[in-house]
Parts: sequence; C-alpha cells; structure tokens
Amino acid sequence: MTVRLQDNTAEQIAGRDIYNITSSNDDELDTRPLVPAQRKSLNSLISDIENYGELTARELWLKLHATLGVCSINEITVSQFPIADKFLTDEFEAAKEKASCKMLIHLILCEINEREELKDKMNHYSKRQFCTSDLKRLNKIQLQNVLNYVEELSNLEKLNNQNLYNQTITLFRTQIKPTLAIFAVGFILGAIIF
Repeated sequence: MTVRLQDNTAEQIAGRDIYNITSSNDDELDTRPLVPAQRKSLNSLISDIENYGELTARELWLKLHATLGVCSINEITVSQFPIADKFLTDEFEAAKEKASCKMLIHLILCEINEREELKDKMNHYSKRQFCTSDLKRLNKIQLQNVLNYVEELSNLEKLNNQNLYNQTITLFRTQIKPTLAIFAVGFILGAIIF
C-alpha cells in the first residue's frame, strides 16, 4: 500500500493501514464564549493588578477590550483567552516591577535623607554607571545597585564616626592630665576672648 503524505515529500509503503488524523478545521477559531473558569482567571488577574494601585479594574478591562477588539467580556471567545491571559500577565509583571522600583527608590531616599554629601556621591555614581541620576529612569537591578552603594557608604560613615568616638574616649582614658590641661586652657581662652 502506498500512501502519499500531505506535503508530498515522501511516500510510505506499509503492510497496514496508516491513519492520518488531523483537525479538519484548523483555520476556524473557537467562537464559544468564555467558560466560567476562564472568566474567574481573568478577573483574578485584574484584581491582582489593581492591588498595585496603578490602574483601576475598569481601565484594565478597557485596555483588554481594546487589545482584543471587543466591547465587553461577553464578546471574548475561548480562542481569544490565551491572548487576554498573556496581556494581563504582562500587565501584572509590569505593575509588580513598577511597585518594586518605587519601594527601592523610597529606601534610597530614606537612606540619603538630609545627607547632602551622600546624595552627591550617589548622584555621581548613578551618572557614571547608568548615565542618569534620575532614579525614576532606572530599572530594578540598577536601583538595587544604587541602594547597595548608598548602604555601603552609609555604613562606612557610621564606622568612621564610631572609630572617632572610640579614639576620643581612649585618648581621655590614657592621657588624662594632658587632655584636661588642653581643655582648661581652651576654656580659659574662650572665657577671655568671648
């Protein structure tokens, strides 16, 4: 028995019958409305995105309807569900990324709050590494790098301040007489001059 394949590239000889099972309506789309599980899935994604606070559920539904070319959820078909699911998943990932970036920016700003020297060093680092000092233009990984840099500088400052304090205390404990003499002379000169 000789059987021709659909693409006419080869012939097969077989002792048994060959069954070629293909879908007869590959080009036809499934026009059934969404099943309840699919609706719940879309609603769940919408509410998850809305929890990040960037867009309301109404705005998300409008964007989804515009993407699919429909006017309401009732017009979304089973064949359009994968597109809708991917669209909403992408929106969810973008909202999550944006929320992470906002949190990192907040942490950076809290760390450099009212510390001009640290802020200047952070701006210089950002310009040198990422060609901008605008934190809102940086992505999550870049913001993590900036936060690590700022925390390292802050920790170094704290260590330096602590070392200076420890050195001063050690000086008072080991050199009591000369230290008291210097303070007494300074006090007397300050009283005379001022």
